[in-house]
Amino acid sequence: MHPTSLNKMKAFVEVYLHQFAGHPLIIVDVGSQAVGNMPTYRAFFERPSWKYFGLDVEAGNNVDIMVEDPYNWKEIEDGFADVVISGQAFEHIEFPWLTIKEIYRILKPSGLCCLIVPSSGPEHKYPYDCWRFYPDGMKALAKWAGFEVVEVFTDWGLGPWQDTFAVFQKPASREGKKAPFPKFENRRVAETVYLKAFSDRPVNPEYYLRASKLLRERGETEEALRLLKTAVSMFPQHPQLRAETVEVYLEDGKPELALEHVLFLLKFRPFFPHTIRVTSGILEHLKGEDKQLVLDQLPGDPGGLRRMAGIAENTGSYRLAVECWKKLIEKNPSDINAKCMLALSFKGAGELETFKKIFKEVLAFQLREEILNRTTIIQLLINHFGFESYLEIGVERGINFFQIEAPFKYAVDPKFLIPGGYGDLDGCGFFEMTSDEFFENPPPEIKARGIDIVFIDGLHTYEQSLRDVENALRYLKPNGIIVLHDCLPDSPATAAPTLEEAKKRPDFKGTWTGEVYKTVMHLRAARSDLFVAVVDTDWGVGLVKRGTPESSLDLPLEKIRTMKFEEFVRFKDFYLNLKPIGWFFTWLNT
Repeated sequence: MHPTSLNKMKAFVEVYLHQFAGHPLIIVDVGSQAVGNMPTYRAFFERPSWKYFGLDVEAGNNVDIMVEDPYNWKEIEDGFADVVISGQAFEHIEFPWLTIKEIYRILKPSGLCCLIVPSSGPEHKYPYDCWRFYPDGMKALAKWAGFEVVEVFTDWGLGPWQDTFAVFQKPASREGKKAPFPKFENRRVAETVYLKAFSDRPVNPEYYLRASKLLRERGETEEALRLLKTAVSMFPQHPQLRAETVEVYLEDGKPELALEHVLFLLKFRPFFPHTIRVTSGILEHLKGEDKQLVLDQLPGDPGGLRRMAGIAENTGSYRLAVECWKKLIEKNPSDINAKCMLALSFKGAGELETFKKIFKEVLAFQLREEILNRTTIIQLLINHFGFESYLEIGVERGINFFQIEAPFKYAVDPKFLIPGGYGDLDGCGFFEMTSDEFFENPPPEIKARGIDIVFIDGLHTYEQSLRDVENALRYLKPNGIIVLHDCLPDSPATAAPTLEEAKKRPDFKGTWTGEVYKTVMHLRAARSDLFVAVVDTDWGVGLVKRGTPESSLDLPLEKIRTMKFEEFVRFKDFYLNLKPIGWFFTWLNT
């Protein structure tokens, strides 16, 4: 029996059973046989009023009860014991779910079960070595047998075995024999023993990471810092320990003391999400030269900055994302996407006015420079026709949606990815649902008055994009316009029916337009009441408007449905009624 196991069982007795030292208790130790000269738990239960019985399937040292069948202890009656313990035995039991049932049976109602089982360590057969247990495994055993879980804890990073410790209690009963125990709550026995092991200076960094988190949860910040200082001195190249140290300094209101650790972390590649989070956290507090020291350590190349910004966004580290996008814009002031991402990062950081200002400036710049893409096409249509209501399907982060200026704006997406959420954005309607659900019951004002302009950029399958167009037409005002994005794929991967299929192709480069082009062809073949064209910009921007078609397609719908990209691309100009950029401005004014 290794020392950490002995320490935990000793603590179990002292914390859970000490007040019952004068009560007559029967304790059964399952798998009790002492191997070689290893110590046992017997000494912890030597009280005048207590009776300790070692149980095993073989006779030997420290065995008082030998059972013939390991899963049917007919030698012991129901409700025999007040306490059942077992340490370093369950990993050797082939069918532990049967053993836990027997433990439950021989316990009196309200009786206690204490198990200590390794979660790691080398194979050691006595005569088998079958299992390692994590907390969820212990809870599963308790649930299977009918026990109530009092506490479960694993010694992550402590010693080779990293024992999992559990205390279960059998539900109380008013009938028959019952133990003298009340209903126990978690007394954190294993957690306390685990933290005391710090004095022995464990040599696994995982121990210090887990122990510091426990201390922080208990509000013992100073003790967590003391532990982490020791850990960093022992493992100075360990990035997670450094990051954890930064977090604790930030919690303790001492960001200046975390600076050296952040500067150290920023030298590591690749970046860990933890590094990104703490760097962003310290940027919230540092000023002047200290802040500049951190900014100077950010990547100098655009690729590195974009990778860091991406991790920062994914981890909600928006203050760092702001600095990354600022640095990218310094390198390329005309990078529209970087400016939009900067705006969204300010949104995530809670700076709403800056977020709105940047998006307004980005739109104004594109209109001034006559840049034609999905966003400017939509805005030019709104401005030219005096449209008031705008609906966007497929919003995600909102890069397009937040640029558009209209009196009434509606956003639809099954899962918005807007930094900081959308609850703080007045004047816009957000509908987190599928487009089908939205069109089943749109807002009353859309039902009553219709919608001026609809932008469809959702699921890019043929079936869904077509259904979105047909649903939008139900509520589109007579002079309204539908704008479709991603109508012009450039490769078989880009034009794959689904994103999953696109990713499997060797020519996939990260862009997927799907089969929206088939929706354009379908409308041109089947709807003689619609004008349909595609502007050759920004992966193909489709325009759908009620009126006489400029031309039609004489193609069966089944041929459109089964058409391969290779056939489409040969005649794409004809199939899509594809127009050059200059055409749009002429069409708009006529």
